[in-house]
Amino acid sequence: MDELQKKLSQLPRKPGVYIFRDEEGKIIYVGKAQVLKNRVLSYFRGDVTDPKVAVMISHVRHVEWIITDSETEALLMENNFIKEYTPRYNVRLKDDKSFPFIRVTHEPFPRIILTRRVEKDGSRYYGPYTDVKHTRKLLHLLHQTFPIRTCRYRLDAKTIQSKKIQLCLEYHLQNCDGPCQGLISEEAYQTIIEQAIRFIEGHTTETLKKLEAHMQEAAQKQEFEKAARYRDQIKAIQKSIQRQNIVHTDFEDRDVIGLAAVEDTAVVVLFRVREGRLISQEKFILKQTGNRTRNELTKEFLRSYYSETAFIPQEVICELDDEKELFEDFLRKKAGRRVYIVTPERGDKARLLTLARKNADMMLKDLLLSREKGNIQPGKMVLALQEALNLSVPPMRIEGFDISNIQGTHIVASCVVFDNGRPKKSEYRKFIIKDLDHPDDFAAMAQVIRRTYIRKLEEKGKLPDLILIDGGKGQLNAAKNVLDELGLYALPIIGLAKRLEDVFIPGYANPQNIPKTSPALYLLRQIRDEAHRFAITFHRHRRDKAMIKSILDEIPGIGPKRQEKIYNAYPSLDEMMQDSEKKIAEKTGISVTLVSTMLTYLRQHIPQEIAKEISDTHKK
Repeated sequence: MDELQKKLSQLPRKPGVYIFRDEEGKIIYVGKAQVLKNRVLSYFRGDVTDPKVAVMISHVRHVEWIITDSETEALLMENNFIKEYTPRYNVRLKDDKSFPFIRVTHEPFPRIILTRRVEKDGSRYYGPYTDVKHTRKLLHLLHQTFPIRTCRYRLDAKTIQSKKIQLCLEYHLQNCDGPCQGLISEEAYQTIIEQAIRFIEGHTTETLKKLEAHMQEAAQKQEFEKAARYRDQIKAIQKSIQRQNIVHTDFEDRDVIGLAAVEDTAVVVLFRVREGRLISQEKFILKQTGNRTRNELTKEFLRSYYSETAFIPQEVICELDDEKELFEDFLRKKAGRRVYIVTPERGDKARLLTLARKNADMMLKDLLLSREKGNIQPGKMVLALQEALNLSVPPMRIEGFDISNIQGTHIVASCVVFDNGRPKKSEYRKFIIKDLDHPDDFAAMAQVIRRTYIRKLEEKGKLPDLILIDGGKGQLNAAKNVLDELGLYALPIIGLAKRLEDVFIPGYANPQNIPKTSPALYLLRQIRDEAHRFAITFHRHRRDKAMIKSILDEIPGIGPKRQEKIYNAYPSLDEMMQDSEKKIAEKTGISVTLVSTMLTYLRQHIPQEIAKEISDTHKK
């Protein structure tokens, strides 16, 4: 410690960045200061009230600093160090997961794709986004509107001149202008990319004006197919705009930041307002916040968030008590223009800030409630369920059943097993419902219960302490009648209705009175949701396999042998379509060119509701 005290005595009275290391030399904290000596010595005066800061200081063995010309430069350097070393005691934004970004690749003919990795490769990154579903919709609309290539070829001058890459289906569908064959110049393509970027940033009015001008020009030249294409693009954008609320009439771009904090966690809600319209709401969780004030956490978020996103609006609305000029200078250097940080007290902007803060408060309460539920011990939930249902023994083994079908096709069922409140996946079972070609959940439930417990009786298998049926009184009665036929009168069985989550018991017309916040009901929901997940996954696999076969039959070049290779490599459609063209080619032995043609055809012909399910399944 003598060496540490000697080092502290040498601290300069200048702006800069300070670094704390532990006894192993690992960086555990990075900070910035306007006066290094004052800021760093404040940690070692013995009057630190924050327990987490006190613990951090107890681990500090080495102190380093870097002098900068200004506090803004120190802020930029601090941010770079935190991103590179992720020190243990600095506030973390990402909550141990990677948020998605929209990436505009750094290539002669750029692509616009979704990514979760931000790299220093010259690409432009927009985000981060917390709603993956919304981001995918934005990308889909983007590719509907602008003829941007989706292939992964490296299109340099040599490749284009060689004419080795053939025009794919995307060109013939007018979704791409054929840069691989030199049918569009790099300058013209770059103009399209810049228009797409403005669209990503939320400047849809500008895009609509250009599309309308193109449509009128095409109509005057009697190029009616092209004009119709522009018309459809305009309608798609207008439909998207209709879902966005107008929150300010000055039509400026701004971000609104609301923050809520308690104990060691904070939630930030960010409203993206573009051209006066609220285009998205993002939620972020800050970890390791300690006893930092709202003002300190706001500054940590400004530093973390705006260091990664490519677009910074003209105005940021947030609660910031000090160092406003410092952060405005920080944002100006990132954006290349003046950015204003505003803390309004009245008017529309103040109402927006209040709304963002209320959303953050609500999301923080939901987060804390989910954590509280997650901390309930499984054994206690089992005992709570025994008491709630008045069972003679604790329901240590619970078997849950669910039926899955869409309009009566590919009807399947699932059985999940929970042992002492925990899933026992090795004993999960799935069933193909036989001799039923129309939707009848009662008959399907009766069949799966009969098949399950006839087999258990024949093999002298272990019977459950409780059976849970996903459904109301109809499904429950169908299952109970089968148990009675098999002589299993005393086997406890209940139904959990989807709509109001009411618990039904055989012989009672009204649902069981279990409080919505009870650990018993929480365990039943877990089992019901797991049975539903397992059933719907199996149903999708069967449906997708049938769909692959029916669609692949229509694609030239994909005959029975190649179909067999695809079936062997992929059990479902969604799994295949999430892989890259190169990976699909490796797994199936089919050429990349043919794989590209196949994927393009599939994307064009998959029904919209199925494509949505594939996207949702991948997100989960």
